[in-house]
Amino acid sequence: MIIFISRWSQNVNGVTVEQVLDCPCAKMAFQRASCNNTEMTVPHQRIEDESVIKLYYQIGRELGKGSFGVVVHATHISTDRTWAIKKLNKEKAGSQAVKMLEREIAILKMVNHEHIIKLEEVYETTKKVYLVIEFCELGELKGILEEKGHLSESETKHIISSLASAIFYLHKNDIIHRDLKLENILVKSNDNTDDNELKLNIKVTDFGLSVLKDGAGVGSESMLQDTCGTPLYMAPEIINNYDYSKQCDLWSIGIIMYILLCGQAPFTATSSEKLYEEIKKGDLDFSHSSLKSISESARGVLKSLLIVDPAHRMTASELLNHRWITGDTSQKKQPTNVLEMMKQWKLGINSDNEEDVVKENGVSEDNNLAHSETDPKTDFNSNKVPPPTAKPTASRQKRHSIDISPLPTNFGSKQPPGFNRRGRRKSESAEARHQVLTYVSSLSFNSSPMGLPERKAF
Repeated sequence: MIIFISRWSQNVNGVTVEQVLDCPCAKMAFQRASCNNTEMTVPHQRIEDESVIKLYYQIGRELGKGSFGVVVHATHISTDRTWAIKKLNKEKAGSQAVKMLEREIAILKMVNHEHIIKLEEVYETTKKVYLVIEFCELGELKGILEEKGHLSESETKHIISSLASAIFYLHKNDIIHRDLKLENILVKSNDNTDDNELKLNIKVTDFGLSVLKDGAGVGSESMLQDTCGTPLYMAPEIINNYDYSKQCDLWSIGIIMYILLCGQAPFTATSSEKLYEEIKKGDLDFSHSSLKSISESARGVLKSLLIVDPAHRMTASELLNHRWITGDTSQKKQPTNVLEMMKQWKLGINSDNEEDVVKENGVSEDNNLAHSETDPKTDFNSNKVPPPTAKPTASRQKRHSIDISPLPTNFGSKQPPGFNRRGRRKSESAEARHQVLTYVSSLSFNSSPMGLPERKAF
């Protein structure tokens, strides 16, 4: 085990307290934080027993209980601020759970986002670990959903917008959550008290299965292979045992959004095998009464998030900037993959140029056709043979060294003065190429010809 330690000690009422950073991921977390020009300000203290914590916090009621830990309410004695303290027994947890805890601590020390749970400080004895974390008085999002049955589209939009912001932040910092679900989203408060419409302030929590990857969005080195997560929220590429990346989090967001809107999961079955088959098919059912009333924009977001092929699935950035989230109805629908972008660009080159030429000339298509009927000289679609033209000049003959006959009338259309088709195409080509390169750089894995990532043979 690699231990990276920064230590100081002091005596508090006869008890020695040490400042320590000693989890396996601490060195990597510290290096990443240094690269991001942020300071690790979360204290991690070695103590002899729980009595030291009671010098600073007044322990209150029990908030929750797990197989090897408990969460209690606590109030800081000096500041009177309320916190939650998660107490975990390392002996009961076992080595695997302790590793998950160490990983969670390392990641929580790195992050700072309004919709991610805040880790205030850590205390550790030889047998137990105490995490002082942000207190969310409304509990799990799942509990609120169970009380209401389902949420309205506007309530869901507010939650998904906050969730997208948090996941975009994590992905930007090469962190993949891997276990997004209703139980791992806490609600700190309801910011809308004027009416019955909820405006929930959510916090993403539980980073035990999260992973910190260098270059989480690009290259085969960033691909993951561990099968983990909760089956109901698990992405198809994980179930199929393909290499996967941060796009698995977007699938989970789609599942959460579907459940919030109608109160039930999109894929259900009586056994794990049948559930996995349903997920791999990815057939969405919008027949639920609550889903019939949602907007087409919301329906489009659901379909884009729950695409089986992660290469075509919406990214966190695309979700955050989608018109359903931003409310900008003037936004045009953007292609979701490279092939669609190339097709759209090709069609634009072939069709839009002629329309632009007409607009620049100030002449409508109907007027042009009418003019062609009265003036045969401008009728380029005519099959009639034009009258012979004047004999080429001597200088022209000398330059080409052959007799030049007149060009056929259907050779092409004349362009207005100052019109530069080559310059226009070059500009449009550069813009389209920039869009394609931008999209490709945002992809988080190498894909096979079928669009699904492949695992290398060893």
